[in-house]
Amino acid sequence: MLPRRRYHPDDHFSIGVPIKHSHGLACGEMLFIGGQVDLDDNTRPTRPGDLLAQTRICMEGVDRVLTGLEAEMSDLVSLRAFYVLDDDGAANGNVEQQILQAMAALIPADGRPGPTVSLVPLDGLVYEDMLIEIEGIAMRGHNGERLARTAAWIPDGAALPAAFSQALRCGEMIFTSAQTALSGDGKAGGIAFPHKLADQSRVTLGKLDRLLRQLGADLHDAVKANVFNVEPGVMEDWKTAALARAGFYQEPGPAATGISVRRLAHDGLMVRADVFAMRGLDGARLHRKGVWPTGHWDWPVHLPYRHGLQVGDMIFLGGQVSLTADAAVIDPGNMAAQTHTAMQNIDKVLAELGLGPEHIVRVNTFYAGATGAELFHENVAIRSGYYREPWPVSTGVPVPYLAYEDMVIEIDVIAMV
Repeated sequence: MLPRRRYHPDDHFSIGVPIKHSHGLACGEMLFIGGQVDLDDNTRPTRPGDLLAQTRICMEGVDRVLTGLEAEMSDLVSLRAFYVLDDDGAANGNVEQQILQAMAALIPADGRPGPTVSLVPLDGLVYEDMLIEIEGIAMRGHNGERLARTAAWIPDGAALPAAFSQALRCGEMIFTSAQTALSGDGKAGGIAFPHKLADQSRVTLGKLDRLLRQLGADLHDAVKANVFNVEPGVMEDWKTAALARAGFYQEPGPAATGISVRRLAHDGLMVRADVFAMRGLDGARLHRKGVWPTGHWDWPVHLPYRHGLQVGDMIFLGGQVSLTADAAVIDPGNMAAQTHTAMQNIDKVLAELGLGPEHIVRVNTFYAGATGAELFHENVAIRSGYYREPWPVSTGVPVPYLAYEDMVIEIDVIAMV
């Protein structure tokens, strides 16, 4: 197993329940930062209700973790922020530009392309008055050296401050900022196909493909697809858009996670998506090994994705859930039981690649139900029982519902050999 370096200071914020996880974990050239939040030792925000102040504190947490891993903010390649979108913020998208500017203020302007960024609006986060959680990925050379990077931009891509990139290549890894059907000026009037999820999905995936092509790759090199849809959490509504997106990939496709949200930051905007991709430095496609354990759960329509995908030292698992092979929910509505099943499914997929839970470096969890500590503490305690040293980084957020009725948790992971 590749060596790992863990960073977990005792005086960092508390999530209110003892679990085994890391705030930062370095493996090879990859550095992973778990979700950073504004909490004191009593799980209360120090800046309750102040979104921009909490954004700054979260970014300072990212900075502290990177310093602990002997890296810098300029080594960031990808950031994702989950934030609470209220009615005022949903009116015109201005809140997202404010968040982006607050995040950008802590990224040094050193002449190198900045990281990609994706914002995910939610109805609430775990604790009352907590308004934002930020996770990240950075890259640094095996000997501590800075790595060369190249950015890509398209005119109708996401409107971002100069500190960020729409897409970024570092070595074989390629990251994209989340794209939408919004025009490049970020104005709501520029939404293509307002309120039409399948059509917007095609526009969004087309933008991602164009960004990848500027960096010598395309969507067939995608290793992880992340999609956040405005949809009601009903299987029949999910199918059409899922098939529209699937048409952009060939098998074996990437690992995929699709999450339902109640709204995005512009009325009529229906989908936001980003991808991670990998392509050889010589321009050649990299060998990929997709796995699907015998009898593993399946979607109600055929999709090109794989439950697990290995490319080189990197392993990506799509969101694991509590379903049968014919897409029936196991233990409907039961958070504890579904959490166990999802984690056991993760173990099964890793085992197909000859790996175990000790190889996991990052965990992302989306659970449906009321905000507040009770549900979070229930599933995080179960999840952490499956973790192994040196303990992965972790981000967990509540969502209003998932793609299917009575499915209440979805967990994806990144692992390394």
